[in-house]
Amino acid sequence: MITAGILSALGLLFLIFKFGIRKVITYDIPIDIAVTGFLMYALAGTYAGMMAAIVGGLIVSIVLFLLKKTIHSEQFKLVKTKAFPYRKGMWVLVPPERLL
Repeated sequence: MITAGILSALGLLFLIFKFGIRKVITYDIPIDIAVTGFLMYALAGTYAGMMAAIVGGLIVSIVLFLLKKTIHSEQFKLVKTKAFPYRKGMWVLVPPERLL
């Protein structure tokens, strides 16, 4: 049960890292909810499956929380420019939040 949760969390974390972790941790709460919901849907049917989904969701939540507090993230913002169209969507580097 715990092994299944750890392995499913690692698999989804590897998928999240492929998207670019600096861009993903900007939206950590919706991604955390989506991953936990997906695990609950995929492993539903038995008590052990639901416990594995909860363990997997907990691991993903902890990893995303720690990454958001320790590394720089990239946030999509509209930036003023001097040339037309005067606004441009860009990924801007944001410093990490304080841990405590």
